[in-house]
Amino acid sequence: ISFLLSSCPLLHVRRGHSPSQLEETGGGLRAPGDSVQLSCRGSGFSFGTYFIWWYRQAPGGTLQWVSFTWSSGATEYAAAVKGRASASRDNSQSKSFLFLRALQPQDSARYFCAVHTGTGNPAEL
Repeated sequence: ISFLLSSCPLLHVRRGHSPSQLEETGGGLRAPGDSVQLSCRGSGFSFGTYFIWWYRQAPGGTLQWVSFTWSSGATEYAAAVKGRASASRDNSQSKSFLFLRALQPQDSARYFCAVHTGTGNPAEL
């Protein structure tokens, strides 16, 4: 299974003359118990027709699934964040959002948004 992933720095996947890309904002240093909102903006493809995934990776750790948002806006969450996470999307702005509250030390990680490319070919976006 292949995904178009984004974190800093951005991953660009070429499709014709314009790159398909996901760009994230948010994050930074937070205290335990705080909240944070992350956002992910897609460009170069039809954002609203794709499922949006959020993943995270702690330093030295493995990639961990956080949430999944259907094109309809319905969401699913990993057990580690269920009850503390809220994912949403605004297809008119090609954006996805992940809100995490009651932050815990184990939430410290780099967060990635991803779009499943179906066949593994990013050019299909």
